[in-house]
Amino acid sequence: MYKFITVKKLYTLVVSVLFVMAGLFLGGCAHNLTGYYKKLRTKLDAGDYGEAAKFVDKSESTYGKKNVLMYHLDSGIVNHFASNYETSLKSFEQAKKMFAQYYQKSITAGVASMFFNDNTLPYYGKDFERVHMHVFEALDYILSGQNDEAVVEARQVDTLFKTLQIEKNYKIFYKDDGFIRYLMGFVYENAKDINDAHISYYKALKAYKNGIAEIAVPKKLIDDAYTSALLLGMEDRAYEIKKEYPQACKCMIPSGCGECVVINYNGIVPEKIETVLEFALSDAWAYVGIAEVGSGDERSFAQAKSIGISAFANDYIKVSFPKYRDFKNKIVSFSITNGDLEIKSNLVQDLSNVAKKCLDADITKIYAKTLARAAVKYVIGKSCSQAIEKEGNKALGLLSKIAFNAYNSLSEVSDKRAWHTLPDKVLMARFYLPEGLHTLKVNFLGSDGEILQSKDVSVDVKAGKKNFITIRSSKIY
Repeated sequence: MYKFITVKKLYTLVVSVLFVMAGLFLGGCAHNLTGYYKKLRTKLDAGDYGEAAKFVDKSESTYGKKNVLMYHLDSGIVNHFASNYETSLKSFEQAKKMFAQYYQKSITAGVASMFFNDNTLPYYGKDFERVHMHVFEALDYILSGQNDEAVVEARQVDTLFKTLQIEKNYKIFYKDDGFIRYLMGFVYENAKDINDAHISYYKALKAYKNGIAEIAVPKKLIDDAYTSALLLGMEDRAYEIKKEYPQACKCMIPSGCGECVVINYNGIVPEKIETVLEFALSDAWAYVGIAEVGSGDERSFAQAKSIGISAFANDYIKVSFPKYRDFKNKIVSFSITNGDLEIKSNLVQDLSNVAKKCLDADITKIYAKTLARAAVKYVIGKSCSQAIEKEGNKALGLLSKIAFNAYNSLSEVSDKRAWHTLPDKVLMARFYLPEGLHTLKVNFLGSDGEILQSKDVSVDVKAGKKNFITIRSSKIY
């Protein structure tokens, strides 16, 4: 005698199928940028920035609708590397608008992500990414001769830090940044706004001392803060700085000279991978697994393994959490030579450290949401399969259980999105040169001080100004 499928049973089965299809779709979408970024990094590491910029600009559709912000950030920075400053600025302005639109949404979003994963939401960006966008915009303006517009970026950074602190009741982890304050001090000084330059330098001292990047306060920044205080007649402030930093000294650009500021974007910010935990139980066996899963073939193998385990389990739960994995870069510093002149760089920003600490600060919230999502998916799957079995169809109940276990396996993917084209670290060298055109040799150095790469750069020094040179380096192994 045939058993007909009731409406309730049919509904439950349809829900099961739809959830599995969603898991297949969402599981695939989460990593479809893997090959793209691998190709992009190859072009960047080869120093082929023009081709890298073209590659990004024609790849907007590759990012998908949820990751448009990532596209604009990547386009902005890669065009900056390629000296396409106008294109870079247009991309960053689009990113700036999206950050503004997303800011409130990111606070309340998340219903769909409780049933599938966080990749169902648009990428809203991180606070430190939003702030660093202004660094590259300011440098775009400076390098294209638009110094007044660079000052606008500096003022926007001031406003943004105040907004982040006030709107989040000063509870945010990333609330100031020494490097950004330092750089914006240059911008104000070039505009002959010594008052705002001093404020920025002074805040940079505090931010380096108390900041999350854990970088020693640059010696020349101490001199900048001290010198600007003296120029403003702020004797008490100058005394305060001198007391805390006895090495502080008054430094002025020599007559007929300009100051060269060489900024080196070194390496690539770490990539996000995921830590996967699986719990499976059948009548005859139990399985608990933990693994770190990257991208490409590594992820495909792990996914196939998870599906195999889930298919034979009565109960199956999977959770996945993001973490950072470093790219190893042989280049650790650089030096500048020009005749008898030899200047060595110093570290002014550690974006890898900033990114990792910002993730660590959010990890408790990520754990809570991920575990809650796993519980929701488990309860839905268990309820559907039990409902079918209670109506007397064990075969369909088993099929529903397998379907939901597969869905749990496929859909549980951590959010590994980020601004992947940021540098690992920012290095800086500062020195004076007479006004006029100069050719400098840049030597990129390894851990033992050995020269790994060299290149020549030209700078047309303007007297009494800070003259910027930006370079990028990477030797990943």
